[in-house]
Amino acid sequence: MKGFKYWQWRTIIATMIGYALFYFVRKNFSFAMPGLAAEYAISNTSFGIILTIVGLVYGLSRFFNGIIADRMNGRYHMSIGLLLCALTSLAFGFIPSLLGVEIGVAPHALIVCFGVLLVLNNIFQGSGFPPVTRLLTHWVPPHELATKMSIWNTSHSIGAGLLAILCGFIMGNMGSNLSTDETSVDRITRNYITINFKDDIKKSDQHIASVDRIKITEQDNNLIALVDYSYKPNYKNGESVKQIYYFDYATFCKVRDLIAANTDISTEQIASDLSLSEPHAKAFQSIVTRTTNAGAWRWCFYLPAFLALLGAFGLFTALRDTPKSVGLEELQNRTSGVNENSSTAEHRAFVRKKVYGNPLIWILAIANFFVYVVRFSVLDWGPKFLTEAREMSYAYAGWTVAIFEIFGIIGMLVAGWATDKIFAGRAHRTCVFCMLGAALFMGIFYILPNEVHPLVLICVLAMAGFFIYGPQALIGIAAANQATKRAAATANGLTGIFGYLSVFVSGLGAGILVDKFGWNYVFLGMIAIAFVGMAVFLLMWNAKSDGYEE
Repeated sequence: MKGFKYWQWRTIIATMIGYALFYFVRKNFSFAMPGLAAEYAISNTSFGIILTIVGLVYGLSRFFNGIIADRMNGRYHMSIGLLLCALTSLAFGFIPSLLGVEIGVAPHALIVCFGVLLVLNNIFQGSGFPPVTRLLTHWVPPHELATKMSIWNTSHSIGAGLLAILCGFIMGNMGSNLSTDETSVDRITRNYITINFKDDIKKSDQHIASVDRIKITEQDNNLIALVDYSYKPNYKNGESVKQIYYFDYATFCKVRDLIAANTDISTEQIASDLSLSEPHAKAFQSIVTRTTNAGAWRWCFYLPAFLALLGAFGLFTALRDTPKSVGLEELQNRTSGVNENSSTAEHRAFVRKKVYGNPLIWILAIANFFVYVVRFSVLDWGPKFLTEAREMSYAYAGWTVAIFEIFGIIGMLVAGWATDKIFAGRAHRTCVFCMLGAALFMGIFYILPNEVHPLVLICVLAMAGFFIYGPQALIGIAAANQATKRAAATANGLTGIFGYLSVFVSGLGAGILVDKFGWNYVFLGMIAIAFVGMAVFLLMWNAKSDGYEE
């Protein structure tokens, strides 16, 4: 028994570290997006399309890897997958140099290469979670699975949280300082005007209802660009007003020097000192940030990839597939309806019954769609949202996402404990209350004004993380228990497909909403989706905790 416990916890800890490193080379793209947008003028809609495609690829990959994982050695499956992910992430940072692309509007070839590498990475990412499901259901008995798998599920948040801190530091402190290069400043300014300035105007105190157009025109050599902005102050009278904003290098240098002298200087103070409008000052402030740390996004791929390479070799060394492979007895579970040594035909029949023909698995899969919309909206867009909509620095945004993940860890542990101790293993009941809590705190975050202290925003967003990560962990546990250990990976592969179909909403949908209407509409959608997810979980309120006795 002592030897079994050693290997059980060795498996749990090794897979926790390994899966956290999968996140290092998967979610680093989200932290690189602000830098990619600044240097290559990639729009939110384009990012949304990329996130949607790679999310779907990951969902399908996880599904097929789930089928493979039930019949494959988990040690080889997981360690080789992490190795391949690390190599594709490492390659990502070299693409612009290989193509000879400089700062400016990205050519199609660059975006296509980015997309191809991200697709490859997410194909390999599918070999992260399914082997874990196989490993844990062989090393942890069903009556302990909710608690121990909740502990394991903190690996998601540990990985994302540490990555947020690392990439926040990278984006704020690494890269090249191009703020003294007028040509580079010119190009980044034009990119910023094209991608961000319209939203800055919408958020200004001029309360513009709709923007007609943005037009960049050339002026004399002292001016980088002139923005000819026509807009309607309100919908009722259709009144149009024309306003012109000048972006000249001399003013840029003044803003740069003010920020260098006082890194905590406010947008209002810059506007006052230089007699600029507030959105005009905000634009200059953002351009200074983007030119000071140019190319930092590359290190969001290099450093995580190096750590993942080390982790792949560590996984291969630490893991073993089943208790039998180290001379221990297999777990004696309640009957799962088929012998452990059954034929392929018997196994397929069992999977058809316990997974594809099981309405509870389908309810969990649909619920997973709504959980992942909320979770990915924050995880994928959080760094960009916080720097653009809430005007945080890269480092501050990184810490905010990290705190969101830390509270997610606490939420997962509490949800696992509540499932075993309060709801007698019925994870779906815990999920009902978690989705309600996530909806309520997202709503509070939405109604808080921009002027509120950042600490309040962080605490409210952290509580949303506390609640949303409970269902994210428990759906996998519920699916594994309902399908039993014989089909746990396949069941999680199916729920995973629905989870990653959510990228149509959290990726493409969010990107289009931001470009067309601003960030507020994204939050309204997330709140509504959290309530719908709660309703789906209610459909299986009376279901049993597992499917072993059927």
